[in-house]
Amino acid sequence: MTVRPVSRPHALILIINPFQPEGLSLKTVNKRDFVLGLVVCALALFVLFGILPWAVKTPKVIPNLALSPTFWPRIILVSMAGLSALLAIQAYYSGIKSQDGDPVESEEQPFDMSDLRVIPTALLMVLFCAALKPFGVVLPSIAMLLGMILMHGRGEWPKAIGVSVATVLILYMFFRYVAKVPVPLGPLNGLL
Repeated sequence: MTVRPVSRPHALILIINPFQPEGLSLKTVNKRDFVLGLVVCALALFVLFGILPWAVKTPKVIPNLALSPTFWPRIILVSMAGLSALLAIQAYYSGIKSQDGDPVESEEQPFDMSDLRVIPTALLMVLFCAALKPFGVVLPSIAMLLGMILMHGRGEWPKAIGVSVATVLILYMFFRYVAKVPVPLGPLNGLL
């Protein structure tokens, strides 16, 4: 996103440019977005229709649909599938428009070694799920958020710890005292 001042000093115009990694051509970026959109859409649909019904048990009678254990995961998964499908469609049509009849394939690879961060991120999420039962929600959430920030950031430990703890505690307070949803605390039971 670019911020550019205009003739009036008190006004700013925000120009939103699509992210294009440095050194990659538009054709390579379109190919990357297309593949990424298809993979994320397929993964979201697999979790929605394959894993969610098997892994989450839903009571037969639920007084409020929003209290169903599958309600918010479904909202998130449908949103992921829809938005990633839109990304793939947009990249496909953008790739068709940008073709100028040049049949020569680009030597650039759409993905590189930095994209392999997806694997430790997925492993971190699996560890988070495994830690929920013995440690409750708060401690694993802090650890997962800290890991995500450090994995994708530049290793600013004090800031990462502060953001992780503050975010999880604010969310815990909201769910516990505003939404009145019981949150498993594990070893912190009685402290919070």
